[in-house]
Amino acid sequence: MTRLPALLRLTPALLLLVGCARAGAPTNPAPQPVVREPIAVTPAPPPATALPDTARSDWHRLSLETDGVLGVGSERALRELLANRRPQREVIVAVIDGGVDTAHTALAPVMWRNAREVAGNNRDDDGNGYVDDVFGWNFMAQPDGKAVHHETFELTRLYASCRNQPAGQGIVRPPALSCDSLQRAYSSKAEEITGTLRQIENIQRTLTQVETALAAAANGGGLTRAKVEAFTPGNATQEQAKRMWLQLDAAGLGAESLADARKAYDAQAKYGLDTAYYPRAAASVNGTRDVTGPDASHGTHVAGIIGAVRGASGATPQAAVQGISPNVRIMGLRAVPDGDERDADVARAIRYAVDHGAHIINMSFGKAYSPGKAVVDSAVRYAADKGVLLVHAAGNDGENNDVVPSYPTSVLDNGSRVGNWLEVGASSWKGEDKLVTGFSNYGRTMVDLFAPGEDILSTAPGGGYKRESGTSMAAPVVSGVAALLLSYFPTLTPADAREIIVQSVRTFPTLKVMLPNGPSQAVPFSALSRTGGLVDAYNAVKLALQREAIRP
Repeated sequence: MTRLPALLRLTPALLLLVGCARAGAPTNPAPQPVVREPIAVTPAPPPATALPDTARSDWHRLSLETDGVLGVGSERALRELLANRRPQREVIVAVIDGGVDTAHTALAPVMWRNAREVAGNNRDDDGNGYVDDVFGWNFMAQPDGKAVHHETFELTRLYASCRNQPAGQGIVRPPALSCDSLQRAYSSKAEEITGTLRQIENIQRTLTQVETALAAAANGGGLTRAKVEAFTPGNATQEQAKRMWLQLDAAGLGAESLADARKAYDAQAKYGLDTAYYPRAAASVNGTRDVTGPDASHGTHVAGIIGAVRGASGATPQAAVQGISPNVRIMGLRAVPDGDERDADVARAIRYAVDHGAHIINMSFGKAYSPGKAVVDSAVRYAADKGVLLVHAAGNDGENNDVVPSYPTSVLDNGSRVGNWLEVGASSWKGEDKLVTGFSNYGRTMVDLFAPGEDILSTAPGGGYKRESGTSMAAPVVSGVAALLLSYFPTLTPADAREIIVQSVRTFPTLKVMLPNGPSQAVPFSALSRTGGLVDAYNAVKLALQREAIRP
């Protein structure tokens, strides 16, 4: 589920924005090497003497050594190690998500196009079963043929199956004992959502009262932190309002974020929990060409992290938001609704990506139940057998994935593990004991590494730009680094890129960090993932160069 970049966690004091192809189809010919001009890179600022108090707009691409912040060092790699090289291969990255704004000025030039399909002629020109699949495909259609927007939770579908209700269509009825457990889980989920909505409403009321008391500070405009900090209260009410406003602002609880939270949880209560809601078309309708869909905010943000157009300069959003990798093509595959994705859609999207030449598949979504895991496992094996790298977000519940899985996973039903897979947790720009975000899932066995995933500025629908947080943002950082390697080192396979990324992580052998979403407990950072490290593009490129130098 990825309607928002991460789940919205609420406590009385804090709301933390953190989230919630057919077999045998014709395969496009392998892309030929495409040589590009040298890539413009961000100049290195003077090294910082201390970690910053706020996140730079491009922090995830920066380097600790040259910029003073723990990004991945991709700009440094381009500037120092790859300056005399040009990208040699066009890398296709499939973004399986909630939709991509194909018209965004920073994404339109890098969108993948199906060269064998004629746009808008309402024909299946390439015979792959998908009509007018120019930019990819949307695997979710309603009975009227339009794109699905809202969906139920997988938990709701399983619970509905137990009760023979419409939302459970197509799911085998679980055993009686499982149904008892599902009923308890469903009730708990419903209580969580309604309780969260009440807290959002309470905070919204508080913010309205505070803003009214601080009307003099606004001076006819909107309130800003600078205005509030400079305001001298004239009475106790204004003093209390000032203190409360600053606390809410520090927690990211502005009017816009609260409105987003209210919208998200309203939809979960209305659709996610509805056991009578079934929005899907008959099985004979295989989707729609609309890869943007009703709400492309999440997928557009993900796509921009990977491959937004590079080369802009100056203090503009266009300059700050540049993809980690040049020479990529974003394939838009819509399989994630506002709710939980369905296993069959995920499986079809993976197979489509493989059959149409994707080198990397980014999957910034996840859920707690997977009744159709076998069909997803089959597609994952298919991708791995074809040499495609799968990059998956670990999840935003602050949980141990070794204990509580977030599906899909790299471990298949038969117990085997897929090699061409990277499971990614989210790191913060704050560093030190806050290096791991408070929302990120972790796991010494199931999570491979961490990558920047907090306060990431990237593309938003309609030509805009927005900051988001979540492992949903960390996964495309890793996909971008993998694409960078494949673009500049055309002899590497996606499996090679994965191996290099894993071997070149930045480690912190003695660092202890706060355990996400738990009691105040410091744990070794090295114990939260298989590698114990952060993805490091600079080190990865160095290792690729070293391997190239010793190749016979």
